[in-house]
Amino acid sequence: MIKNLLFVFLLLIATGILAQDCDLYLPLVENKGVQYQNFNRRDRLESTQDVMVKKVTRNSDHTEAILSARYYDNRDRFQHETEFTVRCKENELMLDVQSLLDPAMFEGFKDMEINMSSIDIVIPDNLKVGDNLPDAGMTMSVSAGGMRITEIEINITERKVEAIENITTPAGTFECFKITYETHTQSRTMGMTNRLTSKSVEYYAPGVGNVRTEIYDQRDRLESYTVLSKIY
Repeated sequence: MIKNLLFVFLLLIATGILAQDCDLYLPLVENKGVQYQNFNRRDRLESTQDVMVKKVTRNSDHTEAILSARYYDNRDRFQHETEFTVRCKENELMLDVQSLLDPAMFEGFKDMEINMSSIDIVIPDNLKVGDNLPDAGMTMSVSAGGMRITEIEINITERKVEAIENITTPAGTFECFKITYETHTQSRTMGMTNRLTSKSVEYYAPGVGNVRTEIYDQRDRLESYTVLSKIY
């Protein structure tokens, strides 16, 4: 129901000119984009995402960019499209955790009241091996007729810059920062509680963005991975 955190890891600052701030998560340039391929643990293609920068706006103290993401299945058939906004301020890129939710999950909540709050994922430009990064997370509740139906809580913790490594994908070979973290998800539906913990590894190349993400279960077994397949 909740997409792997990497399905994000999709950004591209300035309007048409390569900027030096926030370029770890891809320099934001209008009409530029990337493609990601998502695979299961058996190396089978599950889905593809195309992410494009639609509009970049510079304000007095920060930059905002609107991105569109188009999702395709493993046969390259279009599924759906969504938009989200990222902000860059003082060389830190901020991504709302709500942007990581699969839009399809809301289809079952039509005509219901949805309340959400979140703590942004922050990705600074000046990373160093050994850095600890801020936690992030979100909560969501769904109600109908005054009765709470579902509650979802996501906490992203233990974010750390572990190393610098060379990573090869279909888009090329890149020198990357390796960032690890844990994702704790708890959902409560009609009195039933479900808890899930996963571990993630992300590789970021300055000026390129997210190159590869790996998702592991609680036993450190690989569940899925995503790779950068094209740069437009």
